[in-house]
Amino acid sequence: MTVICAALLAAGCGGGGSGGSNTTAPPGGGTNGGGTPKKATAPNAPAGSKVVDCKESAATVEGLRATAVDCGTARATMLRWGRAGACDLAANASRGSCSIDGFRCQAVRVDKGVAVSCAHPGSDVAFVAKRQPAG
Repeated sequence: MTVICAALLAAGCGGGGSGGSNTTAPPGGGTNGGGTPKKATAPNAPAGSKVVDCKESAATVEGLRATAVDCGTARATMLRWGRAGACDLAANASRGSCSIDGFRCQAVRVDKGVAVSCAHPGSDVAFVAKRQPAG
């Protein structure tokens, strides 16, 4: 048994040692001044908010979701994004951004089209704008 324990310690299993950490505690002891670890929080969502799946029947969009805004606001933001020429991605661009009615939108090309996330202080709208078939 001693040989097994020694082998495990030599291999680095079980002991403290150096290495990375996957905790959310900040550097400097992991406390926020009061002796308790800080907790990770979502930067855009206010306390008690939840993500709502807004059913969208448009053939050009999927996965319309809203956080801390109603689905009507989410749909309006999505439609404005689609009509805003400033939000179009350049032909070879993989990412882009624009502003729409107080929302800051980030767009990234994905297999299905363009994944879009529009954030406003305390709220978020997200969707995928599907690619149109060629021809």
